[in-house]
Amino acid sequence: MAVGLQNKKIAFIIQARMGSTRLPGKILMPLPLGSDKCLLNWITDSLKTSGFNHSIFIATSLSSKNDLLKKFCSKNDVECYRGSEENVLSRFIDIANTNEFDLVVRFTGDNPFIDVNLLDKSIAYHLEEQADYTTTGGLPLGMNFEIIDAKAFVGLDKKHLSTSEKEHVTMHFRESGDYKTNTFYPIKEDLSSLRLTVDYPSDYLLVSAIFSIAEKRNVKPDIHLIRYCLEEYAWIFKTNQDNIQKNACKTIEQ
Repeated sequence: MAVGLQNKKIAFIIQARMGSTRLPGKILMPLPLGSDKCLLNWITDSLKTSGFNHSIFIATSLSSKNDLLKKFCSKNDVECYRGSEENVLSRFIDIANTNEFDLVVRFTGDNPFIDVNLLDKSIAYHLEEQADYTTTGGLPLGMNFEIIDAKAFVGLDKKHLSTSEKEHVTMHFRESGDYKTNTFYPIKEDLSSLRLTVDYPSDYLLVSAIFSIAEKRNVKPDIHLIRYCLEEYAWIFKTNQDNIQKNACKTIEQ
């Protein structure tokens, strides 16, 4: 890591809510099944080990459904920000604007696999390239990162954005053409066909199985574990391969 990069002030912002339609309350479900540790715990505990100067936020809404998240934050020494239900982007802008961060890294509460070594490599790449927005490629769905310059985030507050751009936090960076964007590939192989996000019950069961293997082998839930499972238990990744990922669409045809 280049000298001075580790001193950058970074906000790790986890977008989270309790009101999932397919799997309600999933972010506080035990992981693995029967564990005393919940899905969201794995995310925050992993992020705490980053080598960068960072603060961790749960960004949720004011809905009473999310009161449990405030309790989670208090118990786990994590900042809690509560804002608009529909304008998810405003939560990120407010956090970036009031704390004078250099960078924002966006996470979602349904992606429990955080490889911190790959995260820190991706942040270093973003800083060295002096990009506005960097995403990663080649990692399984649910393991990629989005890294954004904090000033660029705050600048969105002055733009006339669509409802979709306010709901889908990084859409404007990715699609407007107004920013310097990069894609960083932190691993050599392409594992993007693997689905490791939790949206359906079958997703949860797959992820739970992998975390059970991690506990049995006493290893971290990182990319090395995924490679091991792919080599030894490739069949388990077929259990959720037909699940559909919800994405932002601009047209009826999409």
